[in-house]
Amino acid sequence: MLAFAAAPSFMAIANAHPPVPGPVGPVPPMGHMGPMMPPPLMGMLRGVDLTKEQREKLHALMHSHRQERRDAMHQRRDLDNQIGALLLAKGPVDKAKLDGLVKQKEALNAKDEEAMAADAVAIHDILTPEQLDKARATQDKLDALEGQIRDLLRPPHAKGAADKDDDDAP
Repeated sequence: MLAFAAAPSFMAIANAHPPVPGPVGPVPPMGHMGPMMPPPLMGMLRGVDLTKEQREKLHALMHSHRQERRDAMHQRRDLDNQIGALLLAKGPVDKAKLDGLVKQKEALNAKDEEAMAADAVAIHDILTPEQLDKARATQDKLDALEGQIRDLLRPPHAKGAADKDDDDAP
């Protein structure tokens, strides 16, 4: 009986706090080692129905780089661990060593970006002009919706004209 009497109070408390905002946009499907495809590549496939042959080509493309992506992920993790250990060590930070680790990570990131661009071109070549039109239309709608969400979530004090011109404004 007490639980029924207290239920409205609990509901009022639960609704008094706004929900924690989650990520904007769809969450990528997860595989064993993270997303199946990096986000820029997934955008090319939103709203597109693939033929069996196209799915097979796409599957072969993604699996052809699987080991390279795993190796890069392990290298990135190793570099992050080395940077963390260097920053948490006693005494002054060896800036030359830190710079070298950061340069290695930047080179690894640049290589990943180049590989993603090459994959994006390959995916583009797999799709028909009609599928590309459909993907572009879907992406345009998603971009418009994300803009509306940003506007709705922007704090009232930040809704001035200057902030609307800045996409990075809160």
